Amino acid sequence: MSKAPHYAHEPHGRDLPMMDAILYTIQFLGVVILVNLVVLILIPFLGLGIPLFFVANGYLLGREYFEQAALRFRTKAEVKELRARHGAKIFMSGLLIAGFVAVPLLNLLTPLFATALMVHVHKRVTGSRPMITE
Repeated sequence: MSKAPHYAHEPHGRDLPMMDAILYTIQFLGVVILVNLVVLILIPFLGLGIPLFFVANGYLLGREYFEQAALRFRTKAEVKELRARHGAKIFMSGLLIAGFVAVPLLNLLTPLFATALMVHVHKRVTGSRPMITE
């Protein structure tokens, strides 16, 4: 059995240059802070703490992990266009990740689960399918 059964027919993703990764992380941190501040302000007024938690984190986690996966294969402009075109699917995947995060102890596996999920989401929205070889 091959060591890489999923998408074995496709080229491997590329590493992000260190400076790009740092700038991307700082930019995303700004989005996280902004969204969570808005949620924090709205929770007392709307009384919707749990739904707002899932919506905000679904958006943030979906965006972060999708971009993390897609940037290995696409340019920033292509990733932004993919996010715009497939926003609902990415958001729904982010809600699944947010549900995973909400479970104590299981949430420790979030980076593994979320990365694997979003690699498949990226491949699905770009037309690639896994090829399992045995």
